[in-house]
Amino acid sequence: MLTKQQSTKLAGKVPNSPGVYQMIDEKGETIYIGKAKNLKKRLTQYFQKDYEHSSRTKKMLEKAQDIKYIATDSELEATILEQTQIKKFKPKYNVIMKDDKNFVYIKITKEDFPRVQIVRNIEKDGAKYYGPKTAAHKVQETFKILKKIFPFRHCSIDMRQLKPGKVEVTRKTIKYPCLDYYIKRCIAPCISKCTIEEYAEIIKNVEKFFEGKADEILCQLNKEMISQAQNKQFEKAAKTRDKTLKIQGMLEKQKVSGTEGKSQDIINYFIIHEHAYFNLFQVRDGKLINQENFILTAKEVVEPENIEVLEAFVSQYYQIATSIPNEILLPHAVSIEKDLVPAKIIIPQKGDNNKLLQMSLNNAKLFADRNKISWQKESIETKKAAKELQKILKIERPIKRIECYDISHLGGTDTVGSMVVFENGAPKNKDYRKFSLRTVQNKPDDYKSIEEVLYRRLIKIADKLGHLSYKFKKASKKDLLTLKIEPGEKEFYILLNSKEIIGQIAKKEHSAKVMEITDLSIEEKYRGEKLGHKLINSIIEKAKAKRVYLICKPELKDYYQYLGFEEIATIPEELKAHVQECASSCNKNPVKLVYDKLKHKKDDSFEKIPDLLIIDGGKGQLNAATEVLKKLKIEIPHIALAKKMEEIYIPNSAHPITLQRNNEALKLLQRARDEAHRFAISYNQNLRKKRIRPRN
Repeated sequence: MLTKQQSTKLAGKVPNSPGVYQMIDEKGETIYIGKAKNLKKRLTQYFQKDYEHSSRTKKMLEKAQDIKYIATDSELEATILEQTQIKKFKPKYNVIMKDDKNFVYIKITKEDFPRVQIVRNIEKDGAKYYGPKTAAHKVQETFKILKKIFPFRHCSIDMRQLKPGKVEVTRKTIKYPCLDYYIKRCIAPCISKCTIEEYAEIIKNVEKFFEGKADEILCQLNKEMISQAQNKQFEKAAKTRDKTLKIQGMLEKQKVSGTEGKSQDIINYFIIHEHAYFNLFQVRDGKLINQENFILTAKEVVEPENIEVLEAFVSQYYQIATSIPNEILLPHAVSIEKDLVPAKIIIPQKGDNNKLLQMSLNNAKLFADRNKISWQKESIETKKAAKELQKILKIERPIKRIECYDISHLGGTDTVGSMVVFENGAPKNKDYRKFSLRTVQNKPDDYKSIEEVLYRRLIKIADKLGHLSYKFKKASKKDLLTLKIEPGEKEFYILLNSKEIIGQIAKKEHSAKVMEITDLSIEEKYRGEKLGHKLINSIIEKAKAKRVYLICKPELKDYYQYLGFEEIATIPEELKAHVQECASSCNKNPVKLVYDKLKHKKDDSFEKIPDLLIIDGGKGQLNAATEVLKKLKIEIPHIALAKKMEEIYIPNSAHPITLQRNNEALKLLQRARDEAHRFAISYNQNLRKKRIRPRN
């Protein structure tokens, strides 16, 4: 990282002009390229003491050892230079669109008899280009259909018109006329089967189609069909009708509500696993003429709305786009020079435009799902990584199921936890789970948060593994005598170790909808084995009511919340007398709790026992996990992975394990950690949006 002295010295030399700058690492490699309206102001900002940078920018600055810059005369010149240099250096921390070789364009050559071709690059040859288009196979399909309607040529023959009705072939690359002529896919200008005007009309219609003006073509074809029918040219009229039907069939997919004849590009995106997946709808004259999808690399970017990502796409796309609309709909504001994108940028908040943006976002998510990166699939490599990890961590059992946990909050608010699952080294999305924290809110406490999440996840495993020898049953009259309990409205249940009663609990059915748990107690010598959990879970299973209530002392609130109870402010009328009794006996305001059975259905993911637990964090987070496992008296291998140095912390070891960055076992841990981080942040942001959403 640049020292304060170096950054101050550099800032003193930088001019107050537009320009481009490069961040250079210790190896002399360019890791980031940026542009600025004012170079001095922008570079000074990087090194301001209290400036709030994103975690991604902080990492980039930590690796920067030098900065180079080039001053330019204008912002537009800076933008063009920035994109040129990004393509050249492909810096790690820039958001970069996939290579141009992935795109195709429709090209209409500038000749007497223009060719319609599918090409990879734009040349300065006077030709017309339409694109870029990312799905080459779809372009090929459209190409084939259009040739059936408009018999244009796409061969490599060069030809020119000598005089009306006379064509000279100047470059004979194939025998002509070719097969296209015989199957009626080309009108064969090479053998003078059409005039230059007739062929120009075909090309004009092709251009109209790609410009979204197909209605004009239909109108023209309808006129031709009527004229042909009136002149009793019924065969020609039938062919014209068939062309019309084919075009109408293609246009049925192009209708978009709310566009009202506008010319718009609608852009939205979705970020996942360091990639930004973009969707772009091209609407011309109110019709959807094209949909394209693009992938940009976005190292260290996790925010769902990132200005740099969107700016990078808009800048890069409109440098290679051949059609600029009147309006561009974007999900949030960006800073783009008018000379680069001479269109009105709209950030809709409601109405039809906002619905179009949402449609684009949904398509971006579908595109991301279709393009899951290679590690999303179980493969020999991921299985090998799991085996190598088993060897490194010295775990006896094969690592088949990995569970990774992370905590997310904003200044202590909306604290949530995430659990992601990898099986045989690949994600198992249906087993992912999220947690809204009950014991930690409005205060940042990662350690206690990890404790709660793990406790709630592992308690059922502890019950399954540790309490098989204990018997839960309804108390008989003899049992009640032993416990010195008088029969009454409550129904008592007991826990037996052989024939010894070691615990008790009661339920009181106030009504069909209100059931209360009371009288929980465990014999002193058996306390600490979580037998209270077994009693509570067992009696909840017996409850007919969907909501089970409990009144307790404030100091026991966390205990019950770990088990799934939630604090409530108001309670059913039937319980109010009991609340007053509790308040009188303990001289404190009792806590009112409810367990909603509908929220706690049997969970197949929680029934499975993991082979390894990964906690996002360092030694402190690991210790919190170890404490939970000790309390629950279960043994599951567990580690913590610290982000900064990618250190692996293991229990009972003073020193972390460090692996080479290209180690496959480390990459597997990183993928699980990054996925848990993404899942937690996504849930946290959804909660915040719900909380601050204005009421209509």
